[in-house]
Amino acid sequence: MNIVKRAASIVALLVPSVAFAEPTPQEVCQKMIEEDRSGDIVMEECLCTYQVADTVLDDDIKALLFDAWYTGNNNTEKMKALPNPKRINKQFKTMERTMRKNCNITR
Repeated sequence: MNIVKRAASIVALLVPSVAFAEPTPQEVCQKMIEEDRSGDIVMEECLCTYQVADTVLDDDIKALLFDAWYTGNNNTEKMKALPNPKRINKQFKTMERTMRKNCNITR
């Protein structure tokens, strides 16, 4: 019986749980659109912005940004606490340039 329990525990650790799955880009953008009071967010632009962020940003920065977009949490202090904070501003500037170029965002 102990072998079965151990095997189940190992499988549980190796197989990602659906409950802990991160939201998809579509889910993040849909939630942002639903909660946008200005009505300015459009799905196509949001998905393009998400893709740019996913490509340009380091994983730790990206995780905090996507969490903020999905949950509405203000992760500014957490971002400031990341190693090498100068890279954050640099990456956001690169992200902005890339968005303007690739996403046709003029605002």
